Amino acid sequence: MNIVKETTVPTRTLLQTDAPLFDALVRFANSETVSFDVPGHKMGALNTPFRDAIGAQALKMDVNSMAELDLLSHPKSVIKDAQELAAQSFGADHAFFLVNGTTVGIHAMILATCKPGETLLVPRNCHKSVIDGMILSGVIPAFMQPEVDDHFGISHGVSVENVAQALREHPTTKALLVTYPTYFGTMTDLESICELAHEAGVTVLVDAAHGAHLKVLDKMIDPIQAGADLVTTSMHKTGGSLTQSSLLLLQGNRISADKVRKVTGMLQTTSANYLLMSSLDAARRELVLHGAEAFQRLKPIVNEAIEAIELGAHYEVLKNENVSTRFLQSQDWTKLVIRVNGLGLTGFEVYSLLKQRYGIQMELAEGYVVMAVITPADTEISIGRLTAALLDIERTYTKSHVLHSAWTVVDSVNELVMTPREAYYAEQETIAIDDAIGRISADTLMIYPPGIPLVIPGERITCEVIQHYTYYEQAFGSVLSGSKQTGSVTVVKGGY
Repeated sequence: MNIVKETTVPTRTLLQTDAPLFDALVRFANSETVSFDVPGHKMGALNTPFRDAIGAQALKMDVNSMAELDLLSHPKSVIKDAQELAAQSFGADHAFFLVNGTTVGIHAMILATCKPGETLLVPRNCHKSVIDGMILSGVIPAFMQPEVDDHFGISHGVSVENVAQALREHPTTKALLVTYPTYFGTMTDLESICELAHEAGVTVLVDAAHGAHLKVLDKMIDPIQAGADLVTTSMHKTGGSLTQSSLLLLQGNRISADKVRKVTGMLQTTSANYLLMSSLDAARRELVLHGAEAFQRLKPIVNEAIEAIELGAHYEVLKNENVSTRFLQSQDWTKLVIRVNGLGLTGFEVYSLLKQRYGIQMELAEGYVVMAVITPADTEISIGRLTAALLDIERTYTKSHVLHSAWTVVDSVNELVMTPREAYYAEQETIAIDDAIGRISADTLMIYPPGIPLVIPGERITCEVIQHYTYYEQAFGSVLSGSKQTGSVTVVKGGY
């Protein structure tokens, strides 16, 4: 009797030079396959103005799930390999591709770690997606006040001392969510925060939407290195992938990988976009292979630009020494935060001037500042163009006084009367915001960008909230809410 021995094909070691999903998608797009599958444009078979604008190859790569391209909800081949490479590149144990941005990653982190009624510690300057995650999960928020920088008119990260105090005051806390870096590039001492939380048996979640590039920056500590348990990061913001593509990173065994996989599958579409996923794969490879060199090239260019911008004494750029001395935090130099109120102008006015007169799109404006995001796509020419425009604005538009305002930064935590979920499902009515003092909000009034709430569902609306709303709405029209009518807010009916 002949016994046939089974032979196993050795698995090829994955390398960071590989992009398994991206390469598989390109191969399929270049094949002669005739599509009777969805999507209905059939790999761009029909000549349309849209195809002319974005290119035929892009539509050839916009395909449905199939054996050779794997399935995001149950990855077994090229998506699985691409996610493993992403995890390795960030030093995590697992990586999950997200096709609805870091928003869905934040929702997944909260749902994977907290049950309804459990406490989540969170900075008051968190993103709107965190508030929505509270509504979805039914958690009870306990807010921590971030460090407020009156000079620049912005908020930084939450201090270690504030986290320690919050952990003492809320001993049954299930999880702690930290924004790292902040929208303005500030980084608190996350390593110490992780140690404190883990000693208290608390899971650490990190909104690293603006920190995909930290791993390749010299002398920077990324959230996984700092010891965080779950991290979601927007590769599309600073990592080079397409808008709406993000990563959810898991390390350690405090949270089950199966639980995270189940939650992301529940929240995400079953028709995941392959352009988005393949861009994650390709961007990860570029960042690992060339990111460090690219940022090293840009650092001296940025330093020279800062010197030129500050030469006239009307501008000031937020630098590491600013936040390390005053707040014991550090600053990501790729977030060029420029204080412009020395011109006698608001950040909103300078933002508009840069766009309308110089063709320069900044990332955001606030009362005192504008911010530019620096990535490997930048050059000496692009940075020089920004510098020249700012200097021209200084020569042309400077007023005789420095602008000051009491409403550039939110420096208080509103009273939480109901949980966000309770307020969201309560009977509601829409009223004029000027009539809303003392009412319980059923809505999120949010400054966008960056997406930080003035008030959330369940909080009592104060005079200060209304004054901040009026300031931002009149200055830039940058307050978003669930109400379709400007100047209105949805409140809990009969709730005082």
